[in-house]
Amino acid sequence: MIAPLPEMLREAGKRNVAVLAPDFFSRHMLELELDIAEAHQAPIIASYPALALDSFRRYRHWVAGLRLLCEKARVPVCLHLDHGKNVQVCLRAIDAGFASVMIDGSALPLAENVRMTKSVVAAAHAKGVAVEGEIGHVGAGSAPIESRPGAGMLTDPHEARFFAEQTGVDCLAVSIGTAHGVYTFEPRIDFERLARIRNQVPVPLVLHGSSGTGDENIARAVKLGIRKVNLFTEFFRPYVAETIAFYKHNPLRLGYSSRKAMRQRAVIEPILLRYFRLIGSVAAE
Repeated sequence: MIAPLPEMLREAGKRNVAVLAPDFFSRHMLELELDIAEAHQAPIIASYPALALDSFRRYRHWVAGLRLLCEKARVPVCLHLDHGKNVQVCLRAIDAGFASVMIDGSALPLAENVRMTKSVVAAAHAKGVAVEGEIGHVGAGSAPIESRPGAGMLTDPHEARFFAEQTGVDCLAVSIGTAHGVYTFEPRIDFERLARIRNQVPVPLVLHGSSGTGDENIARAVKLGIRKVNLFTEFFRPYVAETIAFYKHNPLRLGYSSRKAMRQRAVIEPILLRYFRLIGSVAAE
């Protein structure tokens, strides 16, 4: 069933847990993620990267198919656009049927980020669509924040409050030391900063760059107020490796294969289940 993002995050807040937001790049990946979520009765925020949509000519038809899968799911699902980089991308997603969109102006000056995010919020809320914004900037995992001048700005709690109040976003992604992709350094999470942000910001908080951050760090971040946990690299890499291995031994089995799907599920389900348990979406057995 399609569930409103604010409602999902509000329910998570009541229980002091979070909702997992795994990215997907294909209809098949979404089907696997939904099947796994149903198997463990975990709500899910199905996130599609905005960049991947640039090549689709039949955009509305594609999104309608994704939405139908989410509507048929037996757990709460929010179909979410991840990392929309400009207003036009988000407006297109809103019109096509996404239930929530992220407008990522985190690399812009604060005033410009506020202006752009505010315009997306106005358009989205008029159609019942939720909006995630970002303040501070979650960079890549190729180098520590201090060695990435201007690319890894941690979130200032006062700016975060100002941003949330000025824009009207439904949730807010913050930078507290995590990074996108593969870490080549030891992640150092600023939990004191997260606590200060949580005390000042009136909307649910989002954590990007969760892959490789460490179970204890993720669990602690959730206890301190993170309500949406984005995940991609940690399960996508084994998914791709298993897919390549399958085709290497089955070169004529292009397209859908039930055996391929079973092998793909076998490598990603334990990872998703670990995160479901880690953030409180399901109880540990």
